[in-house]
Amino acid sequence: MINLLLLAMAALALWAVSVYVYPFRPCRRCSGTGRKPGSNRRRFGPCPRCGGTGRAQRLGSRTAHRTVLSVRSELAKERQRKRDRKATDRATHPRRLEDR
Repeated sequence: MINLLLLAMAALALWAVSVYVYPFRPCRRCSGTGRKPGSNRRRFGPCPRCGGTGRAQRLGSRTAHRTVLSVRSELAKERQRKRDRKATDRATHPRRLEDR
């Protein structure tokens, strides 16, 4: 039972990494060509679903990117707070005040 749970967690982690690294898939309507599939008269022009790019966003890719961005921004904010605390400590250190 525990092996199955570990296997499921590993599969979920691999899926999350793949969604982050490869956020797009080929468009299902045009099969990645970016052109309208249809009759001769309507064959030309960009695909209405993907806008002519031939790509569509994978399920969960926005969530994965937003999560990584929020974690990175929180870490950056914490680093900045630490720098600010160090600068304040240096400016108000007793030795520095005696030298003045």
